[in-house]
Amino acid sequence: MRKQMLALAAVGAIALLSACATDTATDSGSSPDETPTGATSAEVCAKYFDGGDQSLAQRVTDELEYDMTALTEDESNAMRSTNIQLEAVLRLAGPEDANALISNIKTPFQMADDLFKGTGDSIDTTGVTEAVADLESLCASAGYTAS
Repeated sequence: MRKQMLALAAVGAIALLSACATDTATDSGSSPDETPTGATSAEVCAKYFDGGDQSLAQRVTDELEYDMTALTEDESNAMRSTNIQLEAVLRLAGPEDANALISNIKTPFQMADDLFKGTGDSIDTTGVTEAVADLESLCASAGYTAS
């Protein structure tokens, strides 16, 4: 029995090592862990506004209506999920002005995440409405139209 377990462990280790040794280049020749060259304002806008009722923009609007002093577990989870999505938009490495606005919008969602983790003590939504309005303006200037 012990020999069988050792043999299975050895086969697993070999499979793991061979998987680690495989080439991770994609068909385009780029590695999946390359840093993106940066998104345009229109691409940042699309990630934020596209999706209708399921868009990040709609989630932000809906979740900012929560009572920030008494979040339920479901509300906290929703805000943490939105925080992750906003972080993904920031990782697009878009233009500085778009990233600054997304970062301002993200602040209360990060605060909700911190509160959940026990490292924060409140959620401040000040300035988010203005950041959303400024993002809408920036997106219009960039030629973005919601799909």
